[in-house]
Amino acid sequence: MTEQDPSVAAWRAYCQSMADAGEMVFAPGAPDDPDVRAEGIRALSRFVTFGLEQCLERGDPARPEFVDVQTTIRKFMGDNPDQTYFFANIDGNRSYRINATMAGAVAVEISVYAGNFAGEGGRRLVDAVEDTSLPVDPDGSYELLLTPEPEPNNPNQLRLEPDSSSVLIRTYFTDLSVRQSHPRPTIKALPAAGPTPMLAPEQLQLGLEIAALFAAGAFDWWVNHKQEKLQTAPVNTFPPLVDEGDMHTPENVRYLSGEWRLGPDEALVVDFDPSDGADYWAWVLLNHWGETVDWRTRTAVINGDTAVRRDDGTVRLVVAHQDPGLPNWLDTAGHPAGSLSLRWFRSTAPLPTAQTQVVPFTQLPDS
Repeated sequence: MTEQDPSVAAWRAYCQSMADAGEMVFAPGAPDDPDVRAEGIRALSRFVTFGLEQCLERGDPARPEFVDVQTTIRKFMGDNPDQTYFFANIDGNRSYRINATMAGAVAVEISVYAGNFAGEGGRRLVDAVEDTSLPVDPDGSYELLLTPEPEPNNPNQLRLEPDSSSVLIRTYFTDLSVRQSHPRPTIKALPAAGPTPMLAPEQLQLGLEIAALFAAGAFDWWVNHKQEKLQTAPVNTFPPLVDEGDMHTPENVRYLSGEWRLGPDEALVVDFDPSDGADYWAWVLLNHWGETVDWRTRTAVINGDTAVRRDDGTVRLVVAHQDPGLPNWLDTAGHPAGSLSLRWFRSTAPLPTAQTQVVPFTQLPDS
């Protein structure tokens, strides 16, 4: 009977868990706005597609494939249009070979993690490498070995521990057209596994359970924990973001970050000085759900190459609901609130400070 079929029962349980997760759009602090809630449900649906892809379609660590985490129509936990994020499931007791390219990119970093956002304890950074120490060919291609038995002083490898569960490749660009044409990296298990077998009911059930935990857990982390972190500072201010071990970004990335909130006729002016220099820096505007606006048609990021600077090298950003006719406009797309962060990558200089003011839109400074 259908009622007793384990696959149907697993699917019903999954659908119910996602229906329950949808209630998080009413979490304390969420804007009381039906349009914002609609985008919140869509944000959750994107977590769902990522969870299903990484746990079912590309979830086998014996036959791994990279998942394109953040695309034009799938955004995840603070996406950056300037970056590609490719994720693959791995088994810490196996070895793997990655082949990829950073042609046209500013930088690349590859990180191995244990755990995940779905369970207790979150995830843990195991090992990482970036292009400054990774041998890269003149055409931008590189090869990397992931292994539980690394060789001493071999720069083409990352160490795996028994609970290692995933690898993430972050590649930085300053030209969106180059970023959009960037090819997917490949990953192969060593030795290779045989052909993919049929999906058994118990595999489906486990995959759906993990996918549900992932989608609901990651969405809850952003809606609640991340918002708590941002709301420690006054609104429309952007102090340094403290990583207490739960962010797991590489040590060479630092942030200014905070919450922005604007009325219909207000604009936020942000002044800062990037002249101390970083290999890459960018201001990224997010909505309440941690998503950029549609950056195919709107400006969601201003980086060191696209920013218009003053004669003294400083930069003025304008966050507004409509085009102010000024350089460096970050488009809210009508969202009343969200977060804004400066990503300051690979620099020994202190983080810049951000001077902010909220002004009536009709009284924006014209300098």
